[in-house]
Amino acid sequence: MITTKKTMLTIALLFGLMVAGWATDKEKAIKSKVKNVTVFLNRAQVTNAARVYVPAGQTILIFEGLSTRLDKQSLQVSAEGNLTIMAVKHRINYLKNFAKVQRIKQLEDSVTYFDDHIANVQVEKEVLLSEEKMILANQKIGGKQQGLSAQKLAEMAAFYRKRLSNIRFSVLRHNKNLKKYKKRLEKLRSQLYTENKNANKPTSEVMVTVSAKTTVNATFELNYIVMNAGWRPIYDLRAKDSKSPIQLSYKAEVFQNTGIDWNNVDITLSTGNPSQSGYKPNLNPWYVGFVTYYPKPRREANKRRPASPKVMLDEEEVTVTNQKFTKKDNSKTIADFTKVVETTFSTKFDISLPYSIPSNGRPQLVEIAQHNMKTLYTHSAVPKLDKDAFLMAQLVEWEKFNLLSGKANIYFEGTFVGETFLNAKNTNDTLNISLGRDKRIIIDRKQIKDFTRKRFLGSNIKQTFGYEISVRNTKKENVTITIEEQIPISKTNKITVELLEAEGAQVDKTTGKVTWKITLKPQQTTKLTLKYSVKYPKKQQIVFGG
Repeated sequence: MITTKKTMLTIALLFGLMVAGWATDKEKAIKSKVKNVTVFLNRAQVTNAARVYVPAGQTILIFEGLSTRLDKQSLQVSAEGNLTIMAVKHRINYLKNFAKVQRIKQLEDSVTYFDDHIANVQVEKEVLLSEEKMILANQKIGGKQQGLSAQKLAEMAAFYRKRLSNIRFSVLRHNKNLKKYKKRLEKLRSQLYTENKNANKPTSEVMVTVSAKTTVNATFELNYIVMNAGWRPIYDLRAKDSKSPIQLSYKAEVFQNTGIDWNNVDITLSTGNPSQSGYKPNLNPWYVGFVTYYPKPRREANKRRPASPKVMLDEEEVTVTNQKFTKKDNSKTIADFTKVVETTFSTKFDISLPYSIPSNGRPQLVEIAQHNMKTLYTHSAVPKLDKDAFLMAQLVEWEKFNLLSGKANIYFEGTFVGETFLNAKNTNDTLNISLGRDKRIIIDRKQIKDFTRKRFLGSNIKQTFGYEISVRNTKKENVTITIEEQIPISKTNKITVELLEAEGAQVDKTTGKVTWKITLKPQQTTKLTLKYSVKYPKKQQIVFGG
């Protein structure tokens, strides 16, 4: 009996100590807001902020509702206030049921409304059908109601006709409404299913253990990297005419599917890539030897490779830093107040106007800046492949605008011309943009038949080729145009190619390109001549190809 009492007393004391231990760390749930986001090309850095009332003693603050795409290794926590951050841990919460978002509540209300509406319409329809059935049953007025006058009979017939018509049209209208309401209800339920499916996903939580000597009202900031986010550049190039500078609209398609909406936050776009290693690679010794063949070993049935153990961590400790954050100033405009910050390795665009980027993976268009580009206009044509002249715009000093490679929409004289790819990795001083075909420059290319022939010279054959290119300017202004032609390049010393005539042209012997740059006055026509020969052994056949 004494032993039993001692055992019970020991258990009670242990339980009391456990309760006392639990009571030392008070837990407090915290809801933080996304304050600002730096979006990289393939991920984003998010800053959450919250004002927290921290009591004296040791407290565990649980920051709820964070993205599961959070990179735990990047997590940093800072606080402003008279307290000490003791530890930071991260975990995934699969059980927490957060309050329903406003969108789901609206959908549920709409579903309830249409459910009730459909039920009411069905009741009205059934009442009308019952009335119709009763009227039809009472039409048998012969026999039992002898002596009805013709006037009375006509009145009853008119009543039946009018009332039955009203009933039939009302039933028809109700059927149409029921079909429309059911179709709408089906769409609402499908959307509600999708929203609930997304809303019931797990979320991240960050547990911050703090210690305060006295009660303090502190400001906390959480800084971390998230996956499933990024941005890509897109451009609008607008040319008013062939004399005005091109206006370049620099935009970004920002997307994110992190599970958390970014509502009314400050956005910074960065050309950096935090996932790319910053360490210089090292060259290891590179050996060369002979190939040695070994017999393939047999795999014994009773020998299996041990499976790698799989470990699931509910919590992970994270390094705490004392990084401080500065709040951005609110903005009044978009592109005019975009701040460009160039660092050693990347460029940042601070978008001063707050944006909302929902977590749906769909790109949101964000305007970065607008620039008037110094532009040189010229025409260019390749008559061998296409007899139209193309208006080309050469963008000068483009590299100072921190452009990235991306798709560009081209507009000329207020009309959409087409799309092109702006290659920012171009090492030339100018970027060449095609603004479309100019039908007011007429080009023709004809073979000079009496020059083009084949002759036998001993053991060789010599073929001569001749072409005449005519260029006519029907515009009311001078036009400078580049005409590109080519001669073949020999792949062997047994074939000899000789340029015979290309007056006024520049010739690239490496590529075989022949280029004329001419200026035409209004209504002027110029003719260019290209002649060349190809000599080869008569026992051989030649073929032209790229």
